Amino acid sequence: MDAFKPSINDSDSLDELAVVRAQAMFDRVLATWASDLLHLRRQGLTTPGWRECVEGDDGPIWRRAA
Repeated sequence: MDAFKPSINDSDSLDELAVVRAQAMFDRVLATWASDLLHLRRQGLTTPGWRECVEGDDGPIWRRAA
């Protein structure tokens, strides 16, 4: 069976293909989310949210926007 052209009559194959594609999509989203969270942590931001960059005495400071 070709993964990109499943047999239309085989419902089990279509279900398996749907599960495989859903798992792949979840893995991509999870990896992206984890990468974004690590990027926030490296910048000293502990939670996601809207922030604005303000010039401070020691350089730019990120603060939560109201």
